Amino acid sequence: MSVAFVQSVWTVIAMAVFIGIVIWAYSKRKKADFEEAGRMALDDDKPVKLYDDKPVQNSINKAAAENGSNSKLNNEE
Repeated sequence: MSVAFVQSVWTVIAMAVFIGIVIWAYSKRKKADFEEAGRMALDDDKPVKLYDDKPVQNSINKAAAENGSNSKLNNEE
């Protein structure tokens, strides 16, 4: 066996593995799993807490009320 033959066989094997991975990644069976994994970081959002264990937005609204501001800072309308 020559070096060129071994390199050719290795190239064919690597290309077959790559094509297999691409087919696996784009298969319809895996789409739901990948969609779920893509949303995982967004689904775990929790309100940020201050030192006194109150949500940040409530503290901002309270501070605005104490200062006499009538504008809502949390974009709730």
